[in-house]
Amino acid sequence: MPASKKAKRTAARNRGAEGPLKRREGPAAPLSRELIVKSALDLVDREGPKALSMRRLGAELGVDPMAVYYHVPNKQALLDAIVEAVMGTIDLSVDHPSDTPEERVMGAAHAYRDALLAHVNALPILLANGPSTLAALKPVELLIGILRDAGLAPAQALAGMNAIAAAVRGFAGMMAPGEGKAPTDEETEAIGRTFPAGEFPYLREAMPYAGEYCDHGFDFGIRALARGLIAPAKG
Repeated sequence: MPASKKAKRTAARNRGAEGPLKRREGPAAPLSRELIVKSALDLVDREGPKALSMRRLGAELGVDPMAVYYHVPNKQALLDAIVEAVMGTIDLSVDHPSDTPEERVMGAAHAYRDALLAHVNALPILLANGPSTLAALKPVELLIGILRDAGLAPAQALAGMNAIAAAVRGFAGMMAPGEGKAPTDEETEAIGRTFPAGEFPYLREAMPYAGEYCDHGFDFGIRALARGLIAPAKG
């Protein structure tokens, strides 16, 4: 094989499926776990989880990808660290033990939602990788504690925490900014009129309010969950 062709094929193999990556220019900060996780989360925030690879992360940091492994042993550890980083942004100071259990649940749910919406591109990572580190589990401990203080048994508090967390993640997914523009009230009402009245009478009458769902549906849904969980414990 001519040397020039062989060199081209070798270069193509080295680039891999992701194509050529250009390292960022400028003086590099000393590599650390904190810097690696921050860069990984920044990359996910910008381009989504599919863009994240050890090779791409090395290029973002301006280092050989193998250097990353000195601080993060594998890809799964990196994903766990991203979960920890997002969970670490939840404002736990919103909880005031003197408030009613319902208001405490609402405060915790809002804090969780705000953290997810600030890193909405990382939501698929959080859905696939639950919190597993001590730092990531602090918000979980808080919500279970709120429900225990409200009188729920340990198993009920755990189940209630999971139900509330799942609802918050679902709402965050719906409220995430999309590529298109949210439909107006007139548009949702027009959509409702396309449903046969004899088969979908309730959906037809509800559709005009679909635009308000993301604005007001979060509080309505979380309050309903909180009251449903707390009321039996009070009784």
